[in-house]
Amino acid sequence: MGTLELSLVLVLVGVSQAANILFMSGVPSPSHYIWLRPLMYEMGKRGHNVTVLSADIEKSPPANVSYVHLENFYSTMYNTSMRDTLNFFEMANESPAKMLKLFDEFGLNLCEAAIKSEGLHFLLGYPKDFKFDLYLSDFMIGPCLPAIIMHRFKDVPYIPTTPYNAPSTAAAVLGAYAYSGLVPNHVYDAPESMSFVQRVKNFYYDLYEMILHEVYMHPEADKIVHKLYPDAPPSSSFYKNVRLSLSNINPIIQYKEPLMPNMIPVGGLQILPAKPLPEDLRKVVEGAKNGFILFSLGSNARSDLLGLERIRNILTAMERLPQYQFLWKFESDESKLPMTVPKNVYIRAWMPQNDLLAHPNIKLFITHSGLLSTQEAIWHGVPIIGFPVFADQFRNINYCVEAGIGKRLSIHRFLAEELVQAVKEVLAGDKYSGKMKRVSRLFRDQKETPLERAVWWCEWVLRNPDADMLQSRAIYMSWFQKYSYDVLSFYLVMIFAFVALTWKVIHTVKCNLFENKTKSKVE
Repeated sequence: MGTLELSLVLVLVGVSQAANILFMSGVPSPSHYIWLRPLMYEMGKRGHNVTVLSADIEKSPPANVSYVHLENFYSTMYNTSMRDTLNFFEMANESPAKMLKLFDEFGLNLCEAAIKSEGLHFLLGYPKDFKFDLYLSDFMIGPCLPAIIMHRFKDVPYIPTTPYNAPSTAAAVLGAYAYSGLVPNHVYDAPESMSFVQRVKNFYYDLYEMILHEVYMHPEADKIVHKLYPDAPPSSSFYKNVRLSLSNINPIIQYKEPLMPNMIPVGGLQILPAKPLPEDLRKVVEGAKNGFILFSLGSNARSDLLGLERIRNILTAMERLPQYQFLWKFESDESKLPMTVPKNVYIRAWMPQNDLLAHPNIKLFITHSGLLSTQEAIWHGVPIIGFPVFADQFRNINYCVEAGIGKRLSIHRFLAEELVQAVKEVLAGDKYSGKMKRVSRLFRDQKETPLERAVWWCEWVLRNPDADMLQSRAIYMSWFQKYSYDVLSFYLVMIFAFVALTWKVIHTVKCNLFENKTKSKVE
């Protein structure tokens, strides 16, 4: 955006009664951007002036929507050192503790990139009297970049958002709670009904994450913020700007956990009415006599990086199921494949996933178990086979397995015959499809769409910009106080003191009795 364009935007803002809204989609992952995009566009459609600070941009945005590009985010994410860290197919072998540290490091690295970004400096260079009426940001990027934005645009009401399905990740920004005995940590591969040992581990991971935020993430974020604004207050102080939060959650399709009053569930925000398929895909899926199966590993874990052995196993499995037509989102051309593509397999670098899942001829979805993919499959009633790769993908497929609507395989250790048998099992009868249709019906049965709910609450904040009553005062408490560890410590000290005192009294009485007995015998 140049000077002329900025002037035009400011002129339009000056004559318009609409609100100025800043969206930040800072996580360089297409799925994070795709989740938030419908809300951006809907707010623009309602006449608000929408600015999008984003790693992903649109060349021809709709009316009232303009982009400011964080142009170096993807190059930072996939530079040599980060690429080694972000080996998605190896992340399944990482410990939860290492993954939690990686999440924090990821946000800090992106913040370092942001302060070198032309896009961010363009935004920060807006006239000093320019005012945003509302700021929405994916809080999974961490506190550093939002703190910079909120320090520059003083007192802007803040709506943290997340396409993640773990309310406990909002502990810092909302004062939410981690229920260690009830819900597995968002990076811990465990079922909802955890064993005692799993609950012991889960307690450690939740505690580790909370301490890590306080002793590492926030102090490091403050150092980066101070490079731009030496007088900026601590990054945690901006949580007072939070009015509410929009989260990609719905109790029908995930582990159940209590929500803070200002956490608004908008699970499935990205799911829009299906559009007509491109002509090549339309011919393939409509020509599939026994239906088709969609295979996609999402936007981060690319299928063409699976390695030759895994790719061969997948193609061999597909070839052994000639009755079904397979559509595989494979990002390279066929010359990179280790064997000839079977006749019943159609390869394409990009697939309109939601539109394909909505097609009546689809039978099965083989997925990486990403949250958006899982939600879309459930919305459209399509059973799944999951190959979880990292982070929340384990909890997504674990929930589906427990609900009887999906089957899980290992992306690291699977043979062609295992995939063949899994497909046959899921498609045999209506055991899986019947349960999926029921869950789909319950998921869809809402008084309004998730997008309508998100829009209403955004405009509620615009109508009531100073209404902070929904925010819990837990954000002003340390984790030690919030979870009453100080109280528990007091009780433990008191119990220990009582036991010690009791033991001392008993010991003294016994000694006195023994001494009296000895004296009596001597006399």
